[in-house]
Amino acid sequence: MKSLAVYCSSSDVIHQDYFNSAQQLGKLMAENAVQLVYGGGMVGLMGEVARHVKKHGGTTLGVIPKALNLDNVVNDIDDELIITDGMRERKAIMDERADAFIGLAGGFGTFEEMFEVLTLKQLGYHNKPIVFLNVRGYYNKLLEMFEHIYAEGFAKEEYRQIYHVCDRPQEAMDYLQSYQPPNLPDKWFV
Repeated sequence: MKSLAVYCSSSDVIHQDYFNSAQQLGKLMAENAVQLVYGGGMVGLMGEVARHVKKHGGTTLGVIPKALNLDNVVNDIDDELIITDGMRERKAIMDERADAFIGLAGGFGTFEEMFEVLTLKQLGYHNKPIVFLNVRGYYNKLLEMFEHIYAEGFAKEEYRQIYHVCDRPQEAMDYLQSYQPPNLPDKWFV
């Protein structure tokens, strides 16, 4: 794994534990020569991961749509910055340039990005690792919903293999570094 797309919050008004995990992840990425592929923002967890990747000698690729390319929003520390026409192009570039995906805590955008890479993996468009970093149990309710989806027959239970859940950045990095693609059903439908 040479690059990791990190989907996460752009909010600065969240618990310090989330920032601590973002700092640790950024440090681990730099120490393992894993490039950060992210939304290009300087605020929230996005900015925190990027600053710590750079602080520890790593590289970053920011991908930001024109509408968000604003002073005090876009990061000015990236090794490469790509400005796109819109969000769909942004996500396509991030998907293409990343060898793996991780979701830190975040809002609607983070959920949407994680659901897209999950769906693409389920449909066989990629077989890259996907991790939910479940700091402070942030994803617990979502994971309960996933179990409800399986129980109600809307997804095959084998699709638990398309993602990994962990609590600590080191555990996430260990999983990503040793990832072996799962054996998934030939078809996603029954």
